[in-house]
Amino acid sequence: MKSRILQSVLLALAATMGFSAPGRLTSVAAQNSTEIYKDVYNGWKWWHVYCYRCHGQNAVGGTLAPNLIDPNEKMALSEFLKIVRNGNPQQGMQAWDKLLDDKQIAQIYTYVRARADKVLPAGRPDEVGPKGGPWIPPQGWTGQK
Repeated sequence: MKSRILQSVLLALAATMGFSAPGRLTSVAAQNSTEIYKDVYNGWKWWHVYCYRCHGQNAVGGTLAPNLIDPNEKMALSEFLKIVRNGNPQQGMQAWDKLLDDKQIAQIYTYVRARADKVLPAGRPDEVGPKGGPWIPPQGWTGQK
């Protein structure tokens, strides 16, 4: 009985200090990993609908547009959103705000970041993971700069 009360007090104290129960930390990490995977996969899908014709199949650039996975050219999400929304007429890039909302653009950004950070190999995210299955984001990788 005393150990159960002590355990409850310690758990309550840990919760007020921002810590979680041991099993809960794993489930939160798994949920974040699942959400990151969904964003990368959806970003890959949007990429192949709107972006690959100019920027290349795996974001490596082409004759019409720059390589977006160049480690020297990484940009913040806010800058990426602005460029994709408004386009860059001087460089020949159209505005995509009529076809893509901010969530979709952010998913494209997460896909591009995964490729730029070299945590996602070329190909479909649902086929390049372990044993040809879904890709698994590395622990601690968030896709944000």
